[in-house]
Amino acid sequence: MERNINTKKTKTNILDHLISDFESTSQGQHISTLSAKDFDDLILYYELEFIFDKALEVVEVALEHLGHQNDLLLKKARILVLLKDHTAAYETLEYLNAESANDNDVLLLKAQCMVAENNYDQAFALLKMPFRNGSSAEKITASMLKANIYEAQKDFNSMFGTIKYVLDKDPSNEAAMDKLWAYMESQRSYQQGIHFLNQLLDKDPYNYLAWFNLGQAYSCLGEYDNALSSYEYSYVINPDFEAGFRECAELAFELGKYKMALKVYLEILEIFGPDCDLFANIGICYLKLKQFKQARLNLRKAMRLDPYNDEVHYNLGMCFMSENKWEMGLQFFLRAISLEDSCEDYFVATAGAYYKLGDLDKANYYYIKATEKGSDQPEIWMEQVKFLYQIKEYQKALEVLEESETYTYSAELYYALTAVLIALDRKKEAMEQFKEALVDDFYAHRILFAFDKELSTDPEVTSVLHYYQPEE
Repeated sequence: MERNINTKKTKTNILDHLISDFESTSQGQHISTLSAKDFDDLILYYELEFIFDKALEVVEVALEHLGHQNDLLLKKARILVLLKDHTAAYETLEYLNAESANDNDVLLLKAQCMVAENNYDQAFALLKMPFRNGSSAEKITASMLKANIYEAQKDFNSMFGTIKYVLDKDPSNEAAMDKLWAYMESQRSYQQGIHFLNQLLDKDPYNYLAWFNLGQAYSCLGEYDNALSSYEYSYVINPDFEAGFRECAELAFELGKYKMALKVYLEILEIFGPDCDLFANIGICYLKLKQFKQARLNLRKAMRLDPYNDEVHYNLGMCFMSENKWEMGLQFFLRAISLEDSCEDYFVATAGAYYKLGDLDKANYYYIKATEKGSDQPEIWMEQVKFLYQIKEYQKALEVLEESETYTYSAELYYALTAVLIALDRKKEAMEQFKEALVDDFYAHRILFAFDKELSTDPEVTSVLHYYQPEE
């Protein structure tokens, strides 16, 4: 064991010296002392570090000192493809000697260049030989290139058939799984994809990528429980699969399943480490679960990582408001607005804080600003109407409702209008509005009683309500 460790250290030291020597000298100084293996090690190092321009530089120096060897030309072409210089890559491959020109790996690289240049007929011609007599890996590479061509040509049936071929041969092929999802999403072919993915999983229940794609498909169809289960399988099978964790947590969060979302977010924190959004989401989950101390703790951690995150300041304000600490809540809302002044929710929250503090003029000002920012959103107008109703400014509430009609519409606003008209002793008009609201959305009528609980026992209101009640 100790010997193996020492051997690894020695190899690392040798590579470090090679890198240092290469980067500190010009091409004319001491480069001639490097062997072919030294060049190979340097090229591989830069490729693994994704420093492709440096890898290309090493290849150029190697070609100059070792001559135009086929393996170096092939490496140069591959690096040029990674740098998306497909014209230069194709030209490099033309320098290969006649004996190597028809090797499958050369043909596949040429075909890849042709696909990138939209020369699909020439690409298809180049792919014939690798697909006919290539190894299994070469056939899969050729098939993936064909799938790209079919996608570009909008031949989606052929695209799907080719992806199926690849996944039947190699069910864990990540590129094919990505391409399958691209097909399913672009064609809205979720049921078709679900059927195929279930077939794959019948053969290999531990295919975490198949479970992940299955989760995405179920989510798009609104089958959220199935989606959550599928995402969960994906990361249980592969505990290093961060996308599975995050999609599961985010879907649970969107569905209001805050306990589940929190559990998964905490697993992400433990396995993959912290980031601002993660702490923020953990904090919001605790806020929704009314665990305000933990909510504030995690939101402050998020704020330390990103002091200019307006959403974090807003949610800290919501924490303090939930604890009846109106002044503290207000300070965080004002800070959120200073960082981002286009979010209507921040203005609504600020108005609410001023209302709790008894400053009605400032509350009204911020409600007006909120409706200016979110004029197309009925719920924003509703917040201002509720405020004016609570302080018995019924005429102003009516004016706000009339103004809202210019920008938006909802049955909820009609129920609010009913309540305001009744408060203004205009009950006949109110009942007409009430009828319109009931026809539009009967089950939203509880909004009326939220304005005035006594209306739930008003004879005229209950009579109209019973008349418009849908039959079961």
